[in-house]
Amino acid sequence: MNSDLELTQLRQRVAELERSEARYRNIFESSPISLWEEDWSAVKQHLDRILATGVDLDAYLRSHVDDVIACVGLVRILDVNRATLELCQAPNKDQLLQALSVVFNQDSLDTFRRELVAIGGGAMFYEEETTICTLLGEVRNIMFRVVVSADCQHTWERCFVSLVDITDRKRAEEALRLSKEETIQAQREMLARLSAPVIPISDDVIVMPFVGQLDQARMQQALGVLLDEVQRLRVTTAILDITGVPEIDADGTQGLIQAAQAVKLLGAQVVLTGIRPAIAQGLVALGSNLDELVTRGTLQTGIAFAMQSGRARR
Repeated sequence: MNSDLELTQLRQRVAELERSEARYRNIFESSPISLWEEDWSAVKQHLDRILATGVDLDAYLRSHVDDVIACVGLVRILDVNRATLELCQAPNKDQLLQALSVVFNQDSLDTFRRELVAIGGGAMFYEEETTICTLLGEVRNIMFRVVVSADCQHTWERCFVSLVDITDRKRAEEALRLSKEETIQAQREMLARLSAPVIPISDDVIVMPFVGQLDQARMQQALGVLLDEVQRLRVTTAILDITGVPEIDADGTQGLIQAAQAVKLLGAQVVLTGIRPAIAQGLVALGSNLDELVTRGTLQTGIAFAMQSGRARR
């Protein structure tokens, strides 16, 4: 009687396990995420032999790529789901398994090495962004995750790998980054123009006033704006007013000379106004060649000179 009861209970238990396995298989196969069921027991044995020598696993695998590749070959793939075939653009499981060397590229191999170090060090879970290549040659960005089954933590006989396709997200992030860079660059250009605005005084004369530190970088930005406006407006005189500049370094001074030379090539001249005593002393101390520059003490006298020169040309 007891034997019949035990047999009945055993059959019920087997039936429950079969139903549980069927539910698991249904979930596994219908998951929208790429899932891989794998046996890593041979990988564990290989790593255990390496660790038994007392080496640092990370350093060892970095310098022994052949061992990393060997571990790849020791992974036994038990099953993959439909989402995996779709992600890898494989017509069936057999063709996918025959083309794993195509799917998992150098980027994937580096990820696998770091994964071995983590799992070999006792971690039961590891994830990292990486890339794979589909059978049609498309590179896909993925979030790679591996989990060692809790009941196999000492053998690694059952590990689950998931590959989440994040290609669209990465593309959107890159597009956003480029958009931000373009916006920042446009803002910089606008600020550069605002920090050295060009003010037309007449048909022949423009003024570019500077305020604040005048170094080489700012002078180069201003020079680009100045030359564009000289050419666009076809003026004969460009006044650079540095009344609001407390000091100019050697590179900034050289930039003024270059501005005068460049404007001259466009058929106009530069008038430098607002030179303060300290700046004048600095120019002399630097031995700057000011032959290319017409200088006036104030913006007012500079404008008067430019207007008079314009009338004389007519």
